Amino acid sequence: MTIGVKLTVKQKTDQEKRSEDDIAKGIVRYLVDVYDETGETVAIATILTMVKKLDQSDNN
Repeated sequence: MTIGVKLTVKQKTDQEKRSEDDIAKGIVRYLVDVYDETGETVAIATILTMVKKLDQSDNN
């Protein structure tokens, strides 16, 4: 069987800094759609990742 995976960003949420020394970061929520060779969805999942912001000047 051949499968494919499609990731879609569904939401981005800022995280507050815990201290002045903390890095600016956020949570990204992805929808994961796993499908077979006919295009039928065989699994769906949600993945959350914590990511460092490119712009560290954020004062959150």
